Amino acid sequence: MSEWYLVVLVVAVVGGLIGIKLKLPASAMLGSMIAVGIFTVATGLQVTPPWIKVAAQMVSGGYIGTTMTRDSLSQMKKMAPVAVMLLAGMLVINLVVGGILYLTSPLDLCTSLFATAPGGLTDMTIISDDLGANSAVVSVFQVVRMSSAIMIFPLIIPPLCGVKREKAEKKPEAAKTKKVKKPMTREQKINLAKTICVAFVSGLLGYLSGIPAGTMTFSVLGVSFTKIKYNIGYIPMNVKRGAQMLSGSFIGAKITMDTVRLIISMWPNVLILLVTFIPACLLLGWLLYRTGKIDLTTALFCSAPAGASDMALIASEVGADGPNVAVLQIIRMLGVIALFPPIFKFIIGVFAA
Repeated sequence: MSEWYLVVLVVAVVGGLIGIKLKLPASAMLGSMIAVGIFTVATGLQVTPPWIKVAAQMVSGGYIGTTMTRDSLSQMKKMAPVAVMLLAGMLVINLVVGGILYLTSPLDLCTSLFATAPGGLTDMTIISDDLGANSAVVSVFQVVRMSSAIMIFPLIIPPLCGVKREKAEKKPEAAKTKKVKKPMTREQKINLAKTICVAFVSGLLGYLSGIPAGTMTFSVLGVSFTKIKYNIGYIPMNVKRGAQMLSGSFIGAKITMDTVRLIISMWPNVLILLVTFIPACLLLGWLLYRTGKIDLTTALFCSAPAGASDMALIASEVGADGPNVAVLQIIRMLGVIALFPPIFKFIIGVFAA
């Protein structure tokens, strides 16, 4: 199957480049996700190289680490109250939306709660299976949740935050001057090589530790340390886009014909999920902004129910605080994995009694 791994990567790159050309939101990631999803459905081959997600997390974590400064590090000490509010808000949204899905669909309570849990796609699917949920249905709703968050939030957050269209329109002129791109200097190449090494070694330690989200967390910490301490931290835009394409290919490989059939048969329930979940998350972001010490753009991206690396990378493109988004998204993901399943188990036990 190794030759198919290469095919998937080629499809992901082509899709990512088309996404960039079409100027889609989160272009590289969304383009590769759609392309790989079409390939998976058309061929029936669910080819997911096991290292793709790990490599994407390492590079994404490394990129986030390069944005860290002493100032941003001190700012993170203020994030604890915001993180607690974020987790509490996510739990309330999860229970309300999961309850609505349970009452309006043939799904059992366990499946409904896990289908609307704002955690990692793979993690939530595996844990839900352990607790007796229909993991196939959970994976469908999780794919829809992540895909819609990646597509919709980058599209609606800039207008909501007053990001002027002029900035986007000025880009072509900037692009024209940047088209004559200077090649990387020898110093930059050495710095990039060192940064990638740090990201991969620290990410590998995180992966081997078995800690949820350990790969990206350790990669962020490793590169952040070398950037602040030794000024070793450089990852250009092309490498960042490569990480987005890897992330998109991983998500796209989860889309099969069975997934498509399930989504089609349950479209009213999927619509209920989107119509309730997205406004609720935007409201949570607004509350974080009003009560926390973070700007509106960052707050809204922190409350977006998608992957930590995905949202941090996209957020940094529209002027949000990438490191804060990454930290709060990682806290969200770890909190959901550690705290939500026991709460679900308790609730299910109460209703079953």
